[in-house]
Amino acid sequence: MPLPADAIALARGVICVGFDGTAVPNAPIDALREFGPGAVILFGRNAGTAGEVRALVAALRATANPAPLIAIDQEGGRVERLHDGVAALPSAMAVGAAGDVALTQRLGSLLGRDLSRLGISVDLAPVADLALQPRSRVIGTRAYGDDPEHVAAFAGAFARGLERSGVAAALKHFPGHGSTADDSHVALPHVSAGAATLRARDVVPFARAIAAGAASIVLTAHVVVEALDARQPATMSRAILTDLLRGELGFDGVIATDCLEMDAIAAGIGTVHGAVEALAAGADLLLISHHLDVARAAADAIAAAVHAGRVPLARLQEAFTRVHALRVRLALDPPVEAAETDEHAPLEAAQRAVTAIAGDPHLRAGKAVTVISFEGELADNAAKSGSATHAPDAPSLSGALRRRGWKSEVMRVPLDPAGEDIDLLLEHVPALGDREFVIVTRDAHLSPAQAAAVTRILAVAPDALVVSARSPFDAQLWPAARRVICLYGDQSIAFEGCADVLSGRAPLRGRLPIRLNGPAAVR
Repeated sequence: MPLPADAIALARGVICVGFDGTAVPNAPIDALREFGPGAVILFGRNAGTAGEVRALVAALRATANPAPLIAIDQEGGRVERLHDGVAALPSAMAVGAAGDVALTQRLGSLLGRDLSRLGISVDLAPVADLALQPRSRVIGTRAYGDDPEHVAAFAGAFARGLERSGVAAALKHFPGHGSTADDSHVALPHVSAGAATLRARDVVPFARAIAAGAASIVLTAHVVVEALDARQPATMSRAILTDLLRGELGFDGVIATDCLEMDAIAAGIGTVHGAVEALAAGADLLLISHHLDVARAAADAIAAAVHAGRVPLARLQEAFTRVHALRVRLALDPPVEAAETDEHAPLEAAQRAVTAIAGDPHLRAGKAVTVISFEGELADNAAKSGSATHAPDAPSLSGALRRRGWKSEVMRVPLDPAGEDIDLLLEHVPALGDREFVIVTRDAHLSPAQAAAVTRILAVAPDALVVSARSPFDAQLWPAARRVICLYGDQSIAFEGCADVLSGRAPLRGRLPIRLNGPAAVR
């Protein structure tokens, strides 16, 4: 393959850009054609109907030959950019709780088929981080669990499913983001674990998947891993990207950065300088997800650094060659209709994920149900990045029960309720008589007011079923609770699977994929 002689063209060919617009008429197609990026990334802001997405992607692919990579963050659970024409999957942690590696590969194959049908060639998934930090709002249920070998098996299976359906998978966030509570969207996290611990823990899922050839891409973490490089975040660390990932682990695919417009980089070294430093450290594909003018400035800065000798021309050519080779491969490979795709796999996984922590969660036949649901939005930058201005209606466990023939009503309570909100609710609960009470919590372990409110509700309705709908760390907050289950997500698919279990339509089979420290913890 003859390489472009122009350093600007080479630099643009190693950048992945994002844009606004849900359809061809309102997308900057001409500007993208002129820029010539190696990849384009889609977000919720680009998600129209399936037909609109397909037409938009076709226009993007037609801007160059071979077509640029068309990437998206479509993990399942709370990070899903597309909702039309693509299977809705449970969270990675729910899949880990379901405990079936073969089912996980079926999920990856199903998602890969759907993305491939839309013309999308890269899924920035799966998450290979470990869920080690209860207070993390950036990883949490995006991880398959906290055990390195467990996560390795499930992340590798999901990646294989994607790849077998013609979509490149990206293991993220190397060398691990799961042990810090800080969110790299808004800060630069630090990981203080020793090198031996990191190699035996955080790095294992990546190492196993790389050894198995499961994924075409590894995506970096904007995290300072002090034992490996105390000065630079992993995204800009030669010790981590070149020495560890390339040298020690033997990865020969495309190394992609996380978005360089995240504040971990943008508010420090800066996106443009960060792009130069990441390329020099060994990254091949530089994500600048939101502003095309910033991507242009980064390409200019890379070319200037090459001309000045600060970045070897051979390093830029190497990066371009890797990205271009993946573009050629994915442009030539026809979409694969994987034989193992299964439309029922997401609901099966959601059913199998439901995990009993205490007591019997089954609802009594013929009894009315009151769902007390703590609802609202927490800071979730991973889910909201590049999102559309409007959000779909919140999924409802009460609605899922009604669809199964149960008489059910919902009482909605704020995530951080005031005392008077709970006073009012508790005035009504005793008057409702003999019925099933179901309390749906959402990250109560991060909300003392919510945790205290549940304690008060349980004092009045001690047989109530507590449903930890997001992070399973809620399950250890009320050791005296008689009935507790975990779902690992509050998306529609999670509530549909839960309703099947509560109503006896599906067996109760989930197992905790993390360790809880409180007295309610079981394995």
